[in-house]
Amino acid sequence: MSEVVAITGASSGIGEALALAWARRGAGLVLGGRDAGALARVAREVERAGGEAFVEPGDVTDEADRARFVGRALREKGRLDVLVNNAGRGYYGAVRALDLAEVERLFALNVFAPLRLTQLALGPLEASRGAVVMMSSVAGVAASPRMGAYAASKFALEALSVSLRAELAARGVRVVVVRPGPVDTPFRDHAVTDGGEAGVRPPGVRAQRPEAIAEQTLRGLDRGRPVVETSAFVRVASASARLAPPLFRALAARMARKGA
Repeated sequence: MSEVVAITGASSGIGEALALAWARRGAGLVLGGRDAGALARVAREVERAGGEAFVEPGDVTDEADRARFVGRALREKGRLDVLVNNAGRGYYGAVRALDLAEVERLFALNVFAPLRLTQLALGPLEASRGAVVMMSSVAGVAASPRMGAYAASKFALEALSVSLRAELAARGVRVVVVRPGPVDTPFRDHAVTDGGEAGVRPPGVRAQRPEAIAEQTLRGLDRGRPVVETSAFVRVASASARLAPPLFRALAARMARKGA
């Protein structure tokens, strides 16, 4: 039986690439996002690739829209096998100047929305012995200058995922955390930026294509991996932050001095 997969933030970037990767497997896709026109375009591409698409425009920070999104899979296909919490945005700025209202909006999208969507989806996922995919970031384990707010939201998502994975193990539901580094998507264009440029990209680190993230995500699910780190840069940064904190602190301070 083909999988039924619900993806938030499916109108572009990693979400779109994930939808097309599952479509090539013949999956049924519920596509969520705020841009109905862009979702319709992705739906057409999904169907050309061999999948089945159901468009559910909405705002994942709105409870009614969240319930409608999860419920669409049950109404159309009677089941849900994978929930992909992909929607999110960045916020780049010095911690001393962060706008608390913007931070609250950031957490509403990056933390509270995936938390609540997961709660709504747990019944169907337990019935199918399915999976939750949390789209995190290298920033979820390694915070850099000017990324404090965004990293805090991803640290929170990582913590929720660790607890959730343990709580659901006996129920047969897997929790997979995906940690990309820089990715060639409109993510930076949509980020909130307080002075300076959006994002931090160390010299020599190339942005990955969203298709590569999608391929690694599906491979990680197939292999039962709890965490998918999508590049050598992510693996090195993650290991450095956890295993060599003094070195990582020194590098972060150097980046801050250079105005990164």
